[in-house]
Amino acid sequence: MKTRLLLLSLFIAVVGQVWAQGPNNTGTYYKNANGKSGENLRTALASIITANHSVVSYDGLISAYELTDTRPDGYVRDWYSCTTNYRHGQDTGGYKKEGDSYNREHSVPQSWFSKRAPMKSDIVHVVPTDGYVNNRRSSFPFGEVNNVTYSSNQNYCRLGSSKTAGYSGTVFEVADEIKGDMARIYFYMATRYKDQCGGWSGGIFTSDGIVAWELNQMLEWSRQDPVDAREIARNNAVQEVQKNRNPFVDYPGLEEYIWGTKKGNTFSYDQYEGGTVIDVPTVAMPTFSPDAGTYYNNVTVTISCATEGATIHYTTDGADASANSPVYTAPFKLTSTSTIKAVAIKDGQSSYQAAAFYLITTEQSGDDPEPAIDGEIMLNADFFGTSYTGSISSSDDQDLEGTENGVTIVYSLAGGNNRYANSSHIRLYPNNELRFSVQQGTITGLEFVFVDGTPNKTLKVGSTTFDDGKWTGNAQQVTVMFGGSSKHARISGVKVSVAGGTNIETLQTTSLSGKRVIYNLRGQRVANPTRGIYIVDGRKVVIGE
Repeated sequence: MKTRLLLLSLFIAVVGQVWAQGPNNTGTYYKNANGKSGENLRTALASIITANHSVVSYDGLISAYELTDTRPDGYVRDWYSCTTNYRHGQDTGGYKKEGDSYNREHSVPQSWFSKRAPMKSDIVHVVPTDGYVNNRRSSFPFGEVNNVTYSSNQNYCRLGSSKTAGYSGTVFEVADEIKGDMARIYFYMATRYKDQCGGWSGGIFTSDGIVAWELNQMLEWSRQDPVDAREIARNNAVQEVQKNRNPFVDYPGLEEYIWGTKKGNTFSYDQYEGGTVIDVPTVAMPTFSPDAGTYYNNVTVTISCATEGATIHYTTDGADASANSPVYTAPFKLTSTSTIKAVAIKDGQSSYQAAAFYLITTEQSGDDPEPAIDGEIMLNADFFGTSYTGSISSSDDQDLEGTENGVTIVYSLAGGNNRYANSSHIRLYPNNELRFSVQQGTITGLEFVFVDGTPNKTLKVGSTTFDDGKWTGNAQQVTVMFGGSSKHARISGVKVSVAGGTNIETLQTTSLSGKRVIYNLRGQRVANPTRGIYIVDGRKVVIGE
């Protein structure tokens, strides 16, 4: 028997018990929002989800997606395409068409908030999507399309003129199955950043939340596409990653209390009336340790449940777990790639289904990557993996990136300028950035090759100007900016000088006690490392016996 979210107080009489439960045992989490309504409710919720927000790095999102956005078959959940099979941490980078690679999509374009933290890496709204489709979306707002100018495979997402009342510009329409998900993400953003979003550009967010035409669209999307099990599972995973939650997923229809039909009503957990009647288990969903991911040779998995006295049932072949599945009694070892599913059952009540994908590889670990080497790199559209052969507008907030000879170069917008790339060169506009980095070794010098020999070329590394187009120094990463006022530098290539060697710390396996995240140099998670070079707590280390 499950407890209905509506009229929950009929089943639970003691207020203390109510706070302890709630959707996914979040009653205590939202306790300070009780008794609030309208803007006061939004303020209370903002305080709750801000206080618990542990900021994840932008680079850390790629590995975090293994927890938040993994399909049952182990591939990346692509929010913008229904025809991709991307491998976590591997199928990223350049793209020329749909299906080439995935990237980190800011559902609220980062150009709107000037790429500031923590919005830039808030995993609630930064989701994995096909890179090409994301590029076509650019920074256009969400809406429903009238005349289609572009659609992804099988018409999954579309771009075109708006048919949404109140707006006639270009909009990007997501698939029906995620319209409600995206709406609840926008409600979260308008709440989590309520004191900032009024100052964002883009014309969508206001100090009151969301501009009227988009708000009406989002409210309608949320009603048409209610919260489902997949969205709840992602919300739980988000809490594991950055320690906060999306209240609009936990309480379906909560947005109505702030902006919609129940705006004058008081929010009270034990008298809550949501927009949709859903069944909410009171038994906590099982969790897996270590986290799902890629492991070398084998991994020992432990399953636990926060609900005392619950019995865990699980499968290892990808089939849904049920009361008829084997009972979990002790940790077990996986020696081949497996999808584990589990439910916890107590007094006839079952939790949500939990799932984790473990990729077991026999590929040797511990090999150091090829060191970066000296050489000249052509800087053009081909290097950055883009189909653009001209100006890349400031409305496109997607950084371009390429790697050659172990040197990674990122071409990034800054200061609202355009970028330009063709088959022979790029143009570095004032305040644009080129970021050079190496996996192994140190960058000791850069020498730019200019198209016309003697252009205005006031280039800067930090605050240091090198007017001759040459820089010498000692760093693993160098950021170069053009410092002119209105001109640009046309650059056909760059000669990179790299010194080999690394300063690697040595650790003994005895110092790796506790829950430590360990990766080999191919980015694969390793459960039981042998001697070799690994990444531990974000540092490159040598692990000895």
